[in-house]
Amino acid sequence: MAMLAALQRDLRRRRLLRPGERVGIAVSGGADSVALVRALATLAPEFGIVPAILHLNHKLRGADSDADQSFVASLAAQLGLEFVAESADVAALASAEGISLEAAGRRARYGFFLRAAATHRLDRVATAHTRDDQAETVLLRLLRGAGPSGLAGIHRACDLASLIRAPLPPLLRERGVAPRLIRPLLSISRAEVEEFLRSVGQDFRQDASNLDPRFLRNRIRSHLLPALERDYNPQLRQALSETAEVAADENAWIEELVSTIVPPGADSAAAPLASSEKGIELPIFRAQPVALQRRILRRLCQPYGLALDFVQLESLRDFALAGKAGVLQLPAGFSAEILRPRLLPARLRLLSRHETKSAEGRQGAP
Repeated sequence: MAMLAALQRDLRRRRLLRPGERVGIAVSGGADSVALVRALATLAPEFGIVPAILHLNHKLRGADSDADQSFVASLAAQLGLEFVAESADVAALASAEGISLEAAGRRARYGFFLRAAATHRLDRVATAHTRDDQAETVLLRLLRGAGPSGLAGIHRACDLASLIRAPLPPLLRERGVAPRLIRPLLSISRAEVEEFLRSVGQDFRQDASNLDPRFLRNRIRSHLLPALERDYNPQLRQALSETAEVAADENAWIEELVSTIVPPGADSAAAPLASSEKGIELPIFRAQPVALQRRILRRLCQPYGLALDFVQLESLRDFALAGKAGVLQLPAGFSAEILRPRLLPARLRLLSRHETKSAEGRQGAP
């Protein structure tokens, strides 16, 4: 069982699990997640963890979605694991929020994971993203345009709440615990997953939407990646995954540098030079390399959930470097303002929609 041995080594090397932890395993019923739960159930005594199964019914495929839930519930009973399930109308969420089905499904899942972590005292939630998923993600982001943070692809571990920018549920705040999301299969190929399932005689569910060519990721999976492997690099998935690994480590280092200038969620006492609320002093900003200037601006945007494309970000950077008092309009009703107080350094700060209207009034006043 090559996959089991590789997973065992990776869990130890990367210290993704600690003895005594309660780990929720996200299981859709597909091959990857079924393999993950079978493997972690086998390794649980060795690592000293208590696994449980989490399943969100997306209500996208009618009776097939309900059959997926029944399959996963039966698997949980077979393995003797706790089963936690919820349903979400993902199509309605996508329509109401004006986002794609994929984005709506992701938001619904992470919200469910956070609630499950609170009510079932989970320390970690594990999802079954594989090396193939990583390769597809990196290629997808390259097609759309990405910097180092985008090329880092799918993170191997992160705080769960950060994925949906949501506050911790009261139960988690009381415990003072921020559950972690982990992806233990990120170094494992889909072929290894399927071989593992064959070796243990485990069946799984097939989701026809994974073959739907309307979704760009599916076209990358079924057409673009195979063509690139055939004509250019037979080891492309491995190469893309290694690119993500390097980019993730370098991105983490750059983010640490940014945090010395703009600490996340810092107040003025903790961050005299810069904070997400008060902005950044322009002499400090100008003294940074271009790469850090861009990261500083993205960090200032984060509390607002404001994502700028390259052109918008460069416009904001030019505005900051020019240093003239005034207001720059940004997408979604946000803006940036340069203040030049007497006896203090000029400062750039971002404004909410409400603050933008006040700043415009000040600019228009005689």
